[in-house]
Order: sequence, then C-alpha cells, then structure tokens
Amino acid sequence: MSGGDIDIHHLSAAYALDALDERERMAFEAHYPSCEVCRADVIAFRDTLAQVAAASITPPPSVMKDRVLAEIARTRQLSPLLPAKVTDLAERRRRRQRTVGGVLAAAAVVMAFVAGAVVVRSGNEPAYVTALAEVMAEPDARVITLAGEGEGSVKVAWSETDDRAVLLGDGLAEAPEGEAYELWLIGADGPVPMSVLQQASDGELRAVIDIDAEAQAWGVTIEPEDGSPAPTGEILFAAEV
Repeated sequence: MSGGDIDIHHLSAAYALDALDERERMAFEAHYPSCEVCRADVIAFRDTLAQVAAASITPPPSVMKDRVLAEIARTRQLSPLLPAKVTDLAERRRRRQRTVGGVLAAAAVVMAFVAGAVVVRSGNEPAYVTALAEVMAEPDARVITLAGEGEGSVKVAWSETDDRAVLLGDGLAEAPEGEAYELWLIGADGPVPMSVLQQASDGELRAVIDIDAEAQAWGVTIEPEDGSPAPTGEILFAAEV
C-alpha cells in the first residue's frame, strides 16, 4: 500500500493481513493501542482470517501418501558418482551427537558433584577438580553418596581403569583433637585404608586417592590423626557399591 493521505483508521484490515509497508505499520502500531475502534477491528479481522483459513483446508488425496512413499523408494538418495571420501552425513551426525552427548553427560556429573564447592578458573583449577574430570572421563567411572547419620555429606567418585578416587566432604563436624577422618575401600579382602583426610576449617574434605582394588563398599571413620591400618572408630559414613 502507499502512504498517501489514507485515514489511519482504515488500515486495520491491511494491518491484520500484514499488507502495510514499514512506515504505515509503524504509524498504525503507534496509533491503534489507544484507539478502541481500531483495536476491536484488528481483533475481528484476525478472527475472521483464522476462520477462513480453517474453512479452506482441503485434506490431501488418500493416494498421495502412497505416491510419495513410492517415489522415495525409486529415488536415489546419493549420486553414484560421489567420490569414496564422501561420508554418510546422518552417520556422522550420530557420531558427533554420541561424542558431544558423552562429554556433556560427564561434565554434568562433574558439575553436580562439585556444585557449590569450587569456582573453576581456567588454568588454575584445584588438583582434585582436574583429577575428578579425568576420573569421570573413564567409561567405568562411578559416583556414590555415602550415607551417614552425622553432620555433613560425603561423596566418592572413582574409576578402576584410572586407579583413582576423588572424595568430597562438606559440612562435616570437626574431628576431635588428635584424630582425623579416614577413608576406607572395602573390597574382597576387607577394609583397606585409603587416606587420612585433612579437614578444612569450614568442614570440607577434599582428597585424590590412588586405588588398587575393586571397591565393594566405601566407608569413613574417625581414627588417630596418623591413620590406622584397620578401622577402630565408628563408621560415620558408608555405602555399598
């Protein structure tokens, strides 16, 4: 439409049909929200257009689906002259999705595992964060939360392929004077001492531990601060694998 001297009140139908030029549209949109007549006209015209569109729908012939499927069966999807290096795009997309999906899943587990515990800065990550990412990249990586009745929480992530475990404890009560938390791997031969855990002032425990046995369970006790070859204290946190 041309701008001309057309009365702006007569543009409601053209606006509903999206038939105005940019200048007319801007002028009408600045006008019609405050004009009850134009606002009602736009609503009415849009309702009418919706009814016309619905009334004019014609179902496709019943044979169309059969024809389309028949044509697909006869139509070559790839040219026979394509060079051998051309790959199946669908398969390449599937491989990329599997790769990206695996990375994102590992990243999600890592972020959930350390949520609220650390702010990661590129090139300046704490050692346990780097170790956790490497452990979680292994196909046999596992994460477990140790159940306990005391204060705080303890989680362990480990991989027997990587031969390492990463422990995160949060909100734990301070160990008594001269004692410390100790982590145990319970395997086929019984409990194996893994690490005496150095507790931060805010109750955090962070540790990267080498492991050389298959874990059937994990446990945490309080032992003498130099550690113990066998559990002597009460099991505060534990979980079977």
